[in-house]
Amino acid sequence: MALVAILPAPTVAQAAALDFELAGEGGFVRLSALPPQITVVNFWRSDCPPCVREMPHLAALAQRGNVRVVTVAVQRRAETLAAPEAVRSALRPPMISLHAPTESRGLLARFGNPVQALPHTVVLDAARKVCATRTGEVDHAWLNAALEFCRAA
Repeated sequence: MALVAILPAPTVAQAAALDFELAGEGGFVRLSALPPQITVVNFWRSDCPPCVREMPHLAALAQRGNVRVVTVAVQRRAETLAAPEAVRSALRPPMISLHAPTESRGLLARFGNPVQALPHTVVLDAARKVCATRTGEVDHAWLNAALEFCRAA
């Protein structure tokens, strides 16, 4: 069984801090404007081998349709376009693919990653409260355990 980091319930102020507005293919996306749903937010870069390896797991999760998956590339859009074809194809809908500024220290810190290590994955419940987080590569087992925990919380 994969280990899932269990965090204490964030305060209302912390939950509000987890909002962002970032650029995507169809324009800007604000996290708080999306309909309530369990959401997996994954921060990654195309030159990060563990980030690239976990992308098929995230794409498969998005394809299931009962969880929203948002990927945030911490790099320029041109660098994302230079990623391997398997990664670029995984980033297509229903996955929501966004780009953060290349200097994303504040954004990553708000999502529990002050050292900016990648990949970094945060699972939010329907109210956008953190229920699981992992810095490092995720797989199907970890994602399923994290989602089970979020649904039970």
